[in-house]
Formats: sequence, structure tokens, C-alpha cells
Amino acid sequence: MLYRGFTQAELDQEYSPRSMIGGDLTPYVESWAALSAQHRAQLDCHENLAYGDSPTQVLDFFPAKGTGAPLHVFIHGGYWQALSQRESAMVAPAMIEAEQSFATLNYTLAPDARIGDMIEECRTALLWLAANAGNLGFDPARITLSGHSAGAHLAAMVMATSADALARAGLRVRDVILISGVYDLEPISLTPVNDPLQLTPVEVHDLSPILHLPAPGPRYRVTVGERDTPEFIRQSRDYAELLRKGGHSVNFDLQKGLQHFDIIMHPGTFWAATK
Repeated sequence: MLYRGFTQAELDQEYSPRSMIGGDLTPYVESWAALSAQHRAQLDCHENLAYGDSPTQVLDFFPAKGTGAPLHVFIHGGYWQALSQRESAMVAPAMIEAEQSFATLNYTLAPDARIGDMIEECRTALLWLAANAGNLGFDPARITLSGHSAGAHLAAMVMATSADALARAGLRVRDVILISGVYDLEPISLTPVNDPLQLTPVEVHDLSPILHLPAPGPRYRVTVGERDTPEFIRQSRDYAELLRKGGHSVNFDLQKGLQHFDIIMHPGTFWAATK
């Protein structure tokens, strides 16, 4: 037995979200890309702002209409090996309408970077945003951090490892929204997803959010689609329960009728549960 009693075939299916949509996610990716391009063209957008020296260390920033607005920062998914900030602005208009600025982060993908490097890049991007809050016109004391799939994992690990550094930089993360995420890397290391990642046992331990909870502070929303795989649902529910037991303000919700790839098409996914 590999993990929780699954056979190899069962485990591979549980950690293949596309298994719930017939295997072809191309229409979703194309839709994300088209909507994001449309929003960049129609809204005020500062594209490919460099937060580091690498060409992959960039972000897109959509300013709110007024200064001093809250900022929502989104980290895209793609199993740490696909996609970018360019396909990740689907909800930008909803954020602007709600008088929030919106930033979507890019990071270096596997196999060119290890997951630990990606976590560090996301931390660096947030610190860059903190340093440039005045120029960009948002309030660094009112930050929402969200992530989808692998991005939810990265967001969770940023909070677990860097919350103090962000606070010292003047960035106050008030809400964390984790969408259809992965919080235990052990099963990932046992599936073909690991081929470009090449996770070591040390990385599985050190980079799994279930083993490294953040300090209490922000409100957490852990959400997942009702039509996601049972393992994605279980991981989300288990992580939310660990946060609750750790003294966090946390809400878990299962989004009816949605699956792994359409859940981020709905602006309501990106609001804190108490909004």
C-alpha cells in the first residue's frame, strides 16, 4: 500500500484533478488566458513588474481607482510546473469593482526551480509589494493572500515561514483564502506529478503545510469544489481542522457544483468567508 491504502492507479487518479472533467483541461486554460488578456487590455494594469532579477520573477498589478485601497494577492496553480500570472487575472474586474487592488504573482516553475525556491519567490514578491505600496497606491495593512491548487500550497507555506518577515516589512495579511489546495506533499511524491519536482523526503517533511502551521493572526478560508477529487476535499478539510485546533479563525466550505478548474472562475471564491 502506498498512501492511505490506495493502489498506484487509485492514487494517481486522486491526485489528477483533470480526472474529474474527462481529462482535457485545455478549454479551461484557454478561457483563463482569454479573460485575463481581455482584463489587462480593458483595465489599468501594470504588467510584468519585476520583483527579482530573474525573468520569471514578475507580477501583474491592477490598481484600484482610489489610493489607499486594500490589496488582494493571488498565487496561481499548475502543480508547480505550469501556468503563470498571465492566465490568472480572471477576477480582476470583480476586485476593482469592490475597490480592491489586485496583484497576480509569477514564479519559476519546475524543473527549473524546486518548491522551496518557489515559496521564497512568493515571499520576495510580497516583500517587494510592501516596499512599493506607496508608489502603487494600496494600503499594506489590508492584504488578502489567496492561492489556487499549488498556489494554495505556496500561500500556506509563505504564511507558515514568513509571516513575521512580512509584518516587519509593514505588510499585514488579514485574510488568507486557500482554494483546492495541497497541504500534504507525501502523496505528490508518490505520483507522476513528482517527475519534474523530484521531491526528497526532507522536502516532503519541510514543505508540507500540515506539518508547519502558521501562527494565529489572519482569518483563513479553506475552500474546495464539491466535484474535486475526494483526496483534494479531504486534504482541504483536514488542513482547516488543523488550523482550527491551532487556534486560528478558519472557515471551511465545499462549493456546490464546482470542480478544480471552474472554481476560480467565480469571484465569490475569492472573498473571505466573513465578507
